[in-house]
Amino acid sequence: MSIHNLLPLSMVRLLAFFHEELSERRPGRVHQTVLLWANCLIVVLISMTFEIPFLAISLAVLFYGIQSNAFYTKFVAILFVGATVLEVGSMFLIYKWTYSYPLMRMIIASIVVLASMFLMRTHRLGLVFFAVAIIAVYGQSFPGMLDYPDVALRLTLWCIVVGLYPTLLMVLTGVVWFPSRAAHQMRHALCACLGDVVCRLTFSSKPLPENKIEKEVLALQKLNLFCMADDAQWRERSAWWQTCVATVTYLYSALNRFDVASLPGDQRIDGFLQKLRNEISALQEAIACGTPWQSDWSLNAEDIVVAREAGLHHLCAALLALGQMDPDTPPAPVTKPPSMAVDAFTNPNYVRYALKTLLACMVCYVFYSGADWEGIHTCMLTCIIVANPSIGSSYQKMALRFGGALCGAILALLLTVFVIPWLDNIVELLCVLAPVFLLAAWIATGSERSSYIGTQMIVTFGLATLENVFGPVYDLVEIRDRAMGILIGTVVSAVIFTFIWPESEAGGLPQKLAGTFKALAQLLRVPRQQDATTQRSYLQLRIGFMAAIHSCEEMCGRVALERHLPVDERVRLISRGRQVIRQGREILDTWDASWNLSGVLEGEEHNARAARFADALEKYAGSLATGSGSPVTFALSSGTQQRIPELDTLEQRLMQQLSCLPDWRRQAQLSADQQEQGATQ
Repeated sequence: MSIHNLLPLSMVRLLAFFHEELSERRPGRVHQTVLLWANCLIVVLISMTFEIPFLAISLAVLFYGIQSNAFYTKFVAILFVGATVLEVGSMFLIYKWTYSYPLMRMIIASIVVLASMFLMRTHRLGLVFFAVAIIAVYGQSFPGMLDYPDVALRLTLWCIVVGLYPTLLMVLTGVVWFPSRAAHQMRHALCACLGDVVCRLTFSSKPLPENKIEKEVLALQKLNLFCMADDAQWRERSAWWQTCVATVTYLYSALNRFDVASLPGDQRIDGFLQKLRNEISALQEAIACGTPWQSDWSLNAEDIVVAREAGLHHLCAALLALGQMDPDTPPAPVTKPPSMAVDAFTNPNYVRYALKTLLACMVCYVFYSGADWEGIHTCMLTCIIVANPSIGSSYQKMALRFGGALCGAILALLLTVFVIPWLDNIVELLCVLAPVFLLAAWIATGSERSSYIGTQMIVTFGLATLENVFGPVYDLVEIRDRAMGILIGTVVSAVIFTFIWPESEAGGLPQKLAGTFKALAQLLRVPRQQDATTQRSYLQLRIGFMAAIHSCEEMCGRVALERHLPVDERVRLISRGRQVIRQGREILDTWDASWNLSGVLEGEEHNARAARFADALEKYAGSLATGSGSPVTFALSSGTQQRIPELDTLEQRLMQQLSCLPDWRRQAQLSADQQEQGATQ
């Protein structure tokens, strides 16, 4: 009997989640983990040797600052320097004029926190203002614990060293000495995708989950932005490289469900597959060398017939368009997004978000000040850290923070009781800390769903065992206080964000799905002429749809956490949303298959048929936007045009998939009828 049969379903799902997160493959993750692990050990050694306080903050700087590539690390380091100047400067001014006046000090600090939280959500450089808010809150614990202004001033000056020397260290190690360039990561990731493509064209393999494919595709698109910003050669030929990334991701995603074993054992097909694998291998070699790939391969009449029989014609067309593209094609002009959100001063949710965060901080401040329990001052930091726009995202952050704090507290407790009393020197301490830092670094470099657990785990562990103590620690009170502070801050934030101006994403889910299906309709309207421009347009729109559908799935996950909604309403909303997402993926897969028959019919007839499907999708998207979600019912007229059996089969499948889109209007009517029956009873 399998061990999974002996565990509860919730435990099995939790174990599957951690297995997926810990084994995630991402470009640059190993290098980032090793760099983070080594820097943490160096920071502990430096802080212990020179008795630099606030070691936990130095570790937090590393976990937030060391990124997956050198350019991103350098960018974050610049932000940290600017944030440190703003933080310490604001604290000096607050202490200078209000140190002896607690009420005035809290009023000014509250204004700083309010403005910082507002700008964190509305400004592109929100990370800077997030750091300012953290220090503004953390600095209020100094006057409460110290009666001497000069000591508080000295600790504030130490904050400059604590924040800047880890920043300098991560720049030296991650940017100057051991850089991991985005272009190198991109080439390695593209070669890995093409290797998987060649394997799928050779052997039969199990398809990967669609959301995992979408996540990898979006990660490559994000990495492409870093490549253009960091590499001059990549930037000069950005049009070709962008098309290359789009083509490779299309090959990778389109062949996910391809089963080579289903093809007939025909010599013509085997020969064609060998030619295709050779071209893909040549592209893989060119990418590994960092040179644009050029190919003189062309499809003759027999190859076109075989490609359509194998369902690979459109894939070959995309590959040919890339091989015949001029590497020196000028890139399209890029429009820079505005620094502030468009509705920054018209949307009241931003101000409400800042006010809710400030209220949670003040409640925690009054509580720990009134209870004279200075050890739980981390509850104020928790209110800043877990603050997120929607209820679902806030609950996600709260769960990650509490889970990471619990793991860090347990590790600190075990080491304090069983290990630290036996240590005699710094070398032994570093040997004990090494596996803890390595585990936290690997978790922190994972996906956004779980990475914060690693950061919070190491911060809690550092606060409990390494904070302002330059020797063995035997006090278990610190561990209790840090964990209780995080728990109290999480509970206060949960109550305030749930009952005061709650920002639910339940109402925005249908609108987001409507926008996604409008993007799919735009994809269907792309003409099927086999030219390079059309191919690039189709691939870019396809990636945009994959990004939108992945974002919708993440929103469904956040809405599922909004426990303030009625259970029946939440379950119906999530089930319908996921059904729409599933059908959208099926429609995209069917439409990709229909492109393999492009050229069999005249282009005008192809476009006319595509327009009918696009109109149906836009109609359904419009009904979703208005909250009705009426079903799609239509049929294509046969007319007098020639009919292609394979194309007819795909169109029938597409119509069936459209008809399976959920009828939100009927569900809403059933809910209203049930409420009316309950009222009459």
